[in-house]
Amino acid sequence: MSTPLRCHLLIGPPGSGKSTLAALLVDQLGGHGQVTLLSSDALRAELHGDAAVQGDWPAVEQLLHERLQAAVADGRPVIVDATHASRAWRLAITQALPLPAPVEWIGWWLRTPLDHCQRWNGRRPDPVPAAVVARLHGALQQRHRQPERAEGFSVVVEINPADQPDLAKAVTRELERLDLRSATARSREAPLQLHGYSRLLDSERLLHLLQLLSRFPGLTASDSQTRQQLEEIMSPLPVGSMAERAAALLGALHGECFGDGDALEADLEWLQSQGFLAAAPCRESINPPPPSPAVLEQCGGWGHLADRRVFVRVMTLLRHWLQVPYDRQPGRPLAQHLIAQLQEIPGAYLPTETATLRKDIERVLSPYGFRARHANVRHGYGLGVAVLPPARLLELHQVVEQAAERLADPSAQDLLEELEERLRWAGLLPAPDAVPLRVFANRSIVHPELLRPDALAVPLQAEKLEAAMLANQRVVLQRFSASSRHADSPAGELRVWPLQLVFHNIGWYLAYEDDAIGRREGLIRTERLDRLGWRRVDVDLTRPVEARQRAAQRLAQLMAICGGIYFGDDLDGQLAVLSGDPQRRQPWMRTVRFRCTAAVFSFLREGLQRFPLEQLRLARPLPSDSWVPHPLAPHVLEPDPDDSHPYPVEVDVPVWTAERDVDFRRWLGGYGEQITLQNS
Repeated sequence: MSTPLRCHLLIGPPGSGKSTLAALLVDQLGGHGQVTLLSSDALRAELHGDAAVQGDWPAVEQLLHERLQAAVADGRPVIVDATHASRAWRLAITQALPLPAPVEWIGWWLRTPLDHCQRWNGRRPDPVPAAVVARLHGALQQRHRQPERAEGFSVVVEINPADQPDLAKAVTRELERLDLRSATARSREAPLQLHGYSRLLDSERLLHLLQLLSRFPGLTASDSQTRQQLEEIMSPLPVGSMAERAAALLGALHGECFGDGDALEADLEWLQSQGFLAAAPCRESINPPPPSPAVLEQCGGWGHLADRRVFVRVMTLLRHWLQVPYDRQPGRPLAQHLIAQLQEIPGAYLPTETATLRKDIERVLSPYGFRARHANVRHGYGLGVAVLPPARLLELHQVVEQAAERLADPSAQDLLEELEERLRWAGLLPAPDAVPLRVFANRSIVHPELLRPDALAVPLQAEKLEAAMLANQRVVLQRFSASSRHADSPAGELRVWPLQLVFHNIGWYLAYEDDAIGRREGLIRTERLDRLGWRRVDVDLTRPVEARQRAAQRLAQLMAICGGIYFGDDLDGQLAVLSGDPQRRQPWMRTVRFRCTAAVFSFLREGLQRFPLEQLRLARPLPSDSWVPHPLAPHVLEPDPDDSHPYPVEVDVPVWTAERDVDFRRWLGGYGEQITLQNS
């Protein structure tokens, strides 16, 4: 690599003395014929006729970059005189801007006190508003955002013109020290093993991208609150690929140098390959990309993540942090717990590196928004919204809360407690008096506090039942003798294969398959959870997962064909109804025929999911009707305009549904005299 050209970047708020320092540098580096001075004020005056006119900054920046590139191509040192109070503004020149030759950047950070800046700014013919001076001065005081070598500087010179009796001598002294300081820093950093994210620009872009994806999964506005939050960053919302949307959002949030669409496309591919975007926690080792030419050609310093080993261990921690945001062990120090969780992953922390892990959290995870700086680590330390944005999590909480409270879902009780604990940790739990957006009108008639302790409706027993389902095990249940029962309800001890929990109208039911000795299938039944008691699981009796899948498929078909959860008490009848063979099915099906008034028929023709369409036949519209039937709806029967109940309806149902299903009879009987039954 050729000897780099030494250029200088001035950093300081208005009134800090940058123009004075720039003039001294020009004189000491060879004068205007040898050095190019690029001043943002001078460029504004050139473009707009007046340095005080702020005008269009992109136009000023473009001209600045063009002049800088031209000077470097001619081999002339450059002094850039602008505030550069933001890291993004500095990186835009030191690392993001392509230059025709290698450049060694020297940063001159003017640490002039604010009161001096305000006083000196007030003496200018075109003073900057005091609030702007204070804001830019404050930006340079932000911890973890102050100028440093890692931004691409070979040396950062800190100088306070206010306490220099002879500023020219101070500048000469600093210029004479540059070679030694630069060589010392390079020697110290020589052992670093560089990689594709060694430059600060690249590692920060990656961290900003991860933080953005954690706040807004998929970078989509799936609800109004998330849309509002995204629109606060950029409105209208960006469109295009995820990389294009990320580029627009990161550019608006952190600076244009972080909005490189091509680089972000590569970042997303790398994150995908390393398991960051997977739903399940990844235990593979982190493998950073090889160093790019930009990394190998950089003449400046390196940041905390520049060394491959440091990058691997920090990204291993961050991946776990995002994928398991509330992983903790009460009573055990956080650092020790995390090291134990990650110890099997190559490149992660050693058991003796607890102090190193805490330092990485302080230097990386906290500054980049992955943990609140003063968060109580005992109460969670992750964003907690990597799967859904906050607004969606609150909607999920409402649904689970309704299921637990109104439907008395035994599984949802424990889920609600855990979800509320996590939302509380994340500071997202809604106020107790918050009005939910949606509620369930139905509710379980079973009072949870009046249940027998061994009833399946009790959360503890429901957990056992669910575990048996997942393990495909047979269970032994007891039907309570004092509970209400239908004529064909089984009694006593039941040995069954549990299939699913189903909420139907007034309560939770267990759908199960009888253990039919010597037969491939068993009779499928349902029974309310509060009528069944848990006895035990037959741990030695399991069946292939395919058997439960087939039974669950039969259950779904029966619920559709029967229009409810009563499936009779004859296995041959169930199998015949499900067979699809018209001759085998015909004896077990019955056609229920009735006629209805216009008022009832309007409800029936809108509710076409009670039974499969092939089991329904409905009346066509009368000539005087204004409604038009959907071409796929089964309107095939002729209405009778002279009948008080002009609209005929036919429903094919299993014989047990027509004869004994209470819900089916309640459905028809609920219309009273507005329907008339006919011979079936």
